[in-house]
Amino acid sequence: MSLYHDSEKKWAALLPVLDEHSEWFQHVIRCSFYPSQTRGVAVADTLTVFAAWFAVAQTDKSIQPELTQKLFSLHEDMVKSAGKLVDAGRKSGGVPDYSVFTAFLTLYEEFNQHIRRLEKDFVLENSGYDSFTGLRHKNLMLRDIGREMHRLARQGKKFSLALARLDKFEQMQAQFGNTKADGYIQLVAELIKLSLRSFDDAYYVGGDEFVLCLKQADLAGGISALERLRKELERRDIMIELDGIAVPLSLSCCIAEPVSGDNVEELITNLRADLKETAHVSDAVLQFFELSPLQRYVQDQKPPVKA
Repeated sequence: MSLYHDSEKKWAALLPVLDEHSEWFQHVIRCSFYPSQTRGVAVADTLTVFAAWFAVAQTDKSIQPELTQKLFSLHEDMVKSAGKLVDAGRKSGGVPDYSVFTAFLTLYEEFNQHIRRLEKDFVLENSGYDSFTGLRHKNLMLRDIGREMHRLARQGKKFSLALARLDKFEQMQAQFGNTKADGYIQLVAELIKLSLRSFDDAYYVGGDEFVLCLKQADLAGGISALERLRKELERRDIMIELDGIAVPLSLSCCIAEPVSGDNVEELITNLRADLKETAHVSDAVLQFFELSPLQRYVQDQKPPVKA
């Protein structure tokens, strides 16, 4: 009973946050598209209810720090984007650039989606985050990606999926032991978090594999995210000595842009199969491969491999 009431209390605390942001959103739109009627009216850059909720969440640690920090970063990006939209609207007489409006709307929608998702996550352990890596829990991956598939079908909102593999992980385990090898998994998870936008999701699915859900991004946008990850790996310049040879910490990735009607589990299986058929170039810290709809169709027609 106490767990139920605790979850109910957390859920109730989110309602004022949603109400505050709904009112704030309307105010941002009015100031952006009707500047003459709202002249002299300031758009809040600090939302007090959210700030209070965030402070409590940090203090009582009822929500994992990774989640509160992600929400804070997303909220910060959204507020900055709102300021740009209002400025653009006032300078243009109520006709802000469409790209500025779209950027704000995207962040607002993603923030609301994260808050709504948090409502459901409160009944699950660790608020939906994996304590080992700080990434989203793998048990929620199919549900989360399924929602993106629904958004794609209903609204045409594209997204990309990438499967990333830490190269030579089994060799690391054999040479260093599981504890040290797992440290490299945690390091990669940190680099992934640094590389993704505040509303993207990433999952550690076990072994040497990660799944990245890159929202509001077609294949080109998804590749841009992998490029950011590559730059982080290059910047860190992490070298590992395996069998007496120094090699860079490296990843291999396979990326695809889902289309309406795709089966998420089959798509991830195909990404994994495609990745297993590739060989990593020794001097590259990150190598990625694209899986096109045609390649997916061909793979779907392949007979199952006999044991």
